[in-house]
Amino acid sequence: MSMRGVCRYCALFLMVLAVQPLLAQEVSPVDFMRLNPYQMNANPATDLPYQSVMSLVIGNIGLDVQNTTLRYDNLFEFDAQGRPSVVSLPKLANSLKENNYLGVNVNIDLFTLYKRLKKGLVTINYGVKMQSDASYNDGLFKLLAYGNGAFVGEDNPAKVDMDVNAMAYQELALGYQINVDEKLSLGGKAKLLFGVADVKTDVFNATLITDADSYALRMYENISMRLAMPNAVYVDENGRLKGNGPFSVGELFRNPGFGLDLAAEYRFDERFSVVAAIHDLGFLHWGKNDIEMKSRVNDAGQFYDNGVFLYNGMDIDELQLITSDDGYREQFFDTLQRYFQLEFTPMGKYNTALNTNLLLRANYDLDANNRFSAQVQERFLGGGFSPAFTVAYCGSFFDNLNVCATYTVMPHSYDNLGLGVSAMIETCNIYLTTNNLIGLFKPLNTSAFNAQVGIVFNLFLPERRYVDESGMPKYLE
Repeated sequence: MSMRGVCRYCALFLMVLAVQPLLAQEVSPVDFMRLNPYQMNANPATDLPYQSVMSLVIGNIGLDVQNTTLRYDNLFEFDAQGRPSVVSLPKLANSLKENNYLGVNVNIDLFTLYKRLKKGLVTINYGVKMQSDASYNDGLFKLLAYGNGAFVGEDNPAKVDMDVNAMAYQELALGYQINVDEKLSLGGKAKLLFGVADVKTDVFNATLITDADSYALRMYENISMRLAMPNAVYVDENGRLKGNGPFSVGELFRNPGFGLDLAAEYRFDERFSVVAAIHDLGFLHWGKNDIEMKSRVNDAGQFYDNGVFLYNGMDIDELQLITSDDGYREQFFDTLQRYFQLEFTPMGKYNTALNTNLLLRANYDLDANNRFSAQVQERFLGGGFSPAFTVAYCGSFFDNLNVCATYTVMPHSYDNLGLGVSAMIETCNIYLTTNNLIGLFKPLNTSAFNAQVGIVFNLFLPERRYVDESGMPKYLE
């Protein structure tokens, strides 16, 4: 494979990662904070101690990242003073696993209104979400680090495999929570969605085989991706992707979808309760400006052989021209590039499923101000799933301070010690949380990181709905 061909795969890999807006598994201390209204995102059946809640633009800004193997410390060699001195591709390649994962989510709540009715609590939310998941093998990095000399023979090919699912959409949700009786509470949200952009791989792989006798190179390539973009991005008459088309705000509402959140909370007694919830059960329909991107080995001349790029080397005269003649060298690499051109074509409508999430939680109330929780979460990603287990403690102090500490275990990530702090100043609730305190100090070497921040305005009920005269929780109809 030519150096330009290798660089092309590097660029394509980085482009795919660039569209990752940052999930793997969203677990936040906010989910357990009883005085934070956004706990209802995790448990729509919970009963908030407020008459009403409102936020605008800065109510909830959340970022969640999961990165199983890429590390800053593994990219460089360091000098005696601990400063990076040289990029080390072999060090990076050796640090990767056979299968690696990168996930990113961004969640921005633009408007929230919670209002208590005579019976029940109605909720309205509008926000934007960006979520993505990318899995990849170590083949590209090892090829860059060691060259094709490390992959000689039919039984030892260099393989590049990737799978990407990334989308951005708007969400308008209408929810309702009700205490059926003293033991059972139910809640749910119906969500109208509007897709903004989507990237989905159907297949993304390439194989390079180096002949053990002649060292001839054979390359197989198969890339097929679906893209849904605003009209500002379009395919021209030559099958090239362009980015200067017309754009209007109305295009942001052209790809409808629907989602559903459901939850139930059951209280066995005044101390022990359990929660079961399902989130993001739904889909997005991409019906406008859908594009298919494909790349296979093209017949561009002497190196094409029945769908395979076959390179047997070059004679001495050709080699001398490449090393000494700038014009010939540029023409040679331009020719090679034609074997691996990306093709863009308009395509039909398609649907994508949301990444559905299941949650089971057990709560134990030591008293009205101190709660211990244990939670299991499963997030479905394509044909697989991503689990997480969390234990949490949340306490209320001085009637206006809420503190929550969490510990979460996820695949390839076992050091997620989280902390959330929320302060009530009159009717203003200011909060800041993270699920990985260590990641704050080593952000480029952490495997998982979540942060949420926001300001909401809460109007308390005349009395806290979950506190009776003995200081124990109670739940009114």
